[in-house]
Amino acid sequence: MSGMIIKNGLVADGTGAPPYEADIVLEGNAIIHVGRAETAKSGMTIDARGYVVAPGFIDMHCHADFSLPIVPSADSLVHQGITTAVVGQCGLSPAPLPRSNREDVIAGLSGILSELEGELPWPEWSSFADYLSFLNHIGISINVIPLVGQGTLRAGVMGFRAGRAGSGQMKDMQQEAVNALEQGAWGLSTGLIYPPGSYASTDELQELTQVVADRGGFYFSHIRGESETLLDAVAEAVLIGKETGAPVQISHFKAAGKQNWGKSKEALALIDRARSQGLDVCTDMYPYTAGSTSLVTFLPEWAQDGGREPVLRRLSDPALRVKMSEDMTKGGFAKSVEWDTVLITGCPGRTEYQGRFVSALAKEANQTPHEWIFDALFEGGLQIHMAVFAMSEENRRHEVVHPAMTFCTDGMGFAASGAFMKSLTHPRSYGAFPRILSHYVREKGILSLEQAVHKMTGLAARRLNLKDRGLIKPGFAADLVIFDPDKVRDAATYENPHQYAEGIPEVIVNGRSIIHEGLHTGLRPGLVLSRK
Repeated sequence: MSGMIIKNGLVADGTGAPPYEADIVLEGNAIIHVGRAETAKSGMTIDARGYVVAPGFIDMHCHADFSLPIVPSADSLVHQGITTAVVGQCGLSPAPLPRSNREDVIAGLSGILSELEGELPWPEWSSFADYLSFLNHIGISINVIPLVGQGTLRAGVMGFRAGRAGSGQMKDMQQEAVNALEQGAWGLSTGLIYPPGSYASTDELQELTQVVADRGGFYFSHIRGESETLLDAVAEAVLIGKETGAPVQISHFKAAGKQNWGKSKEALALIDRARSQGLDVCTDMYPYTAGSTSLVTFLPEWAQDGGREPVLRRLSDPALRVKMSEDMTKGGFAKSVEWDTVLITGCPGRTEYQGRFVSALAKEANQTPHEWIFDALFEGGLQIHMAVFAMSEENRRHEVVHPAMTFCTDGMGFAASGAFMKSLTHPRSYGAFPRILSHYVREKGILSLEQAVHKMTGLAARRLNLKDRGLIKPGFAADLVIFDPDKVRDAATYENPHQYAEGIPEVIVNGRSIIHEGLHTGLRPGLVLSRK
């Protein structure tokens, strides 16, 4: 096939301009013409009459680097129109893996995999370059922009221990960060509620981010708190950007917990203030009122020190359980949480827990919620995931229109078949971008179609300094999504998340048809994108 022509579509070109009717001609992996093309020669013609043709959607915060080695087709992502994903988020990246404590680092990283069936082929890589080469070797269906995780770097140098990095350890982490950037990373990510990344002070983060900023890299941050400490956490991210010069991306923005809902506007105002002062600070969000993470994050930070085996030993100690419970009541992620909002989504060892709330499970076991959590984590080897319904829909409607807001899944690429059906997951992995188009554009009218597409494409590409993606214009990469504006919607639910989005019949990545007539073609033309 030498090329492709998409005829009669309503083109939302990613700039934010009103859609217009046009044909689009592709040759190889590029767009070569936008306009009328009645006589264009093409190997494939798609009639897009009645459909919107948009640039491929850009997922600004994704964990597909952990799923791509197992599901390189990234089905749940491409079915929702995503053609490029920024991975290596929340301080967690599959590489680099150190020689000295390699198995401990792998064991710590594996906590993110409880939603996946199958083991990552860890022996295939050690360095950041090795991992990216592996993706290129197996072939992937989406483009990826990789970040290196600060938590992974710290674990490789210091293990999962708390405490300030010594000067030698700091130099080792900085060198590993430099190596990763030279090997293809676009920047550094942090997950400042997850040990060992959470053990780093602001000064330590600045020192590590400085070498990244000096080389033109980004600072993506799951900030240190999204509930009672939200404002301080946003201020810390802004400060790191101010002191180092790194562009700052505040990940999956939210104000969690009813008592904190009023902080959403204040936090956005802090971002606005930083931008008005010339600082490069942006943010992203997923369009749901529930977040999702590992159940172990409810434990106090000290209880997570040292990694999996020390945590399990503490959970077996009655006296330490009492102290954990006391500290969980005083502060941290568990403070003031309403247990009837915490839904267990993944528990491979006890699938009967999945789809049920902690409040009901604890009552059934005649335990307090804390006691149930301790037992469940111990029995499940810490491998339990949850969704927490903690955000306000009113806030989401305000946040979605913010001028510095782009969108993300904060998910992975699953397949809606086979072993994946055994466990639940957050529906965002299947439906985040279609939900923007159905819920906030079509149903609520909060965003116009062209505004939503702009945020998903052109604005995201501009934020990432992508010179040839995010817009429909000649010379740009042929990453495209074709959707029915009246029917596009997210089908995934919390009760039944493994359902592909509807109303998106065609997705094209680098000029190749990945979704055709609603079905995955099996092609894998995705690229590990270079920032050079």
